Amino acid sequence: MKNYSKITPEGTKDYIGTESRAIRLAEKKLSGLFGAKGYGRVITPTLEFFDVFNRESSGYSPENLYSLTDSYGRLLVLRPDSTLPIARLVSTRLQNGVLPVRLYYSQNVFLRQKNLTGRSDEIPQSGIELMGVGGLRADLEVIATAVEAVEACTGADFKLEIGHAGFFKSLCGGLGAGSETLSAVYDCVESRNFVALGSILDSIPDNPFAGYIRNLPRYFGGLEIIEKAKKIELDSEGKESLEYLEKLYTLLEKAGFGDRVIIDLSLVNRTNYYTGIIFKGYLQGSGVPVVSGGRYDCLAGEFGKDIPATGFGIETGALAAVMIARGEVTEEKAPDIIVWGAKDFITDALECSRKLIKNGASCELSDFETAEETRRYAESRGIGKVCIIDEKGISEEKI
Repeated sequence: MKNYSKITPEGTKDYIGTESRAIRLAEKKLSGLFGAKGYGRVITPTLEFFDVFNRESSGYSPENLYSLTDSYGRLLVLRPDSTLPIARLVSTRLQNGVLPVRLYYSQNVFLRQKNLTGRSDEIPQSGIELMGVGGLRADLEVIATAVEAVEACTGADFKLEIGHAGFFKSLCGGLGAGSETLSAVYDCVESRNFVALGSILDSIPDNPFAGYIRNLPRYFGGLEIIEKAKKIELDSEGKESLEYLEKLYTLLEKAGFGDRVIIDLSLVNRTNYYTGIIFKGYLQGSGVPVVSGGRYDCLAGEFGKDIPATGFGIETGALAAVMIARGEVTEEKAPDIIVWGAKDFITDALECSRKLIKNGASCELSDFETAEETRRYAESRGIGKVCIIDEKGISEEKI
């Protein structure tokens, strides 16, 4: 049997040095921003019952989940998403709480990715959920916060694409196709596989909505895109979605986010709980969306508390990678000083290091047997000072 003890599983990796610091730095900045906006931190279990995600609205297939059983034989999964567990939490433990509820998180999610996608199966993620309030004010707050969140970490070259789940749902309704075909259409549009999409739409002849969906990549830009889309013979849901998107985009421009936000009517998210505005954010230098979110007004109701909600998640791993590539994460700084104590002065050295740290210095305690070994180590690490404690007393040396 092959031994895998020296490698990590497919889709996972070790984060060390600069990578680890970059993720923690991003999480710290995001937590500071979310906390300043009135969001409280929440931590949900890494393990959830399968039933939390075994619903059509989740958009997750069982084969894409990491599953196991507990001691009672009940089926569990590693959480693939933080929104559903938070919806569960708000609908149960916080069911009598004051609305709206503002929560944020920084935790990993786990999802089996398709081969050759370049995506990780374990994804460090941060985000917010605003639950118990609907309408323009809440959507404006969440989208503005998404832009501010990326800007707080690395603001250059960031664009946020916004669309509306109701618009694409209206187009698909006009196809008159079966659920299997519609599912394939959703998958192709979300993955931007327009060649495969064309083959599917070719099987639906003489349908104007097939042509509209085929041309979705052209519905990308500013308010002129809304005017173009209004010419389509949509149902009432489709028309209302365009009117709402127009109002929201106008407010975003007025708030100063016009250079960051782009309308993209081809935007689709296969996480099926989205009911209104959806958005994704991209940074130059990252091959994946660093931000993904939108409105999901029906999800909490599936857990027993029927309230509107909106939110987003940020892939902090992808964000950290861009920060590193741009040189925005500094190398780990060596300690200011290292303290060495001779054989009979080990506890004195320990006490000295504690005092130095208490006074604001970064201090390493030497575990070497001799002062000379300590000096050589300090030089190799770039530590500027060595504190020697022996029978002669306490002395400091510059290296």
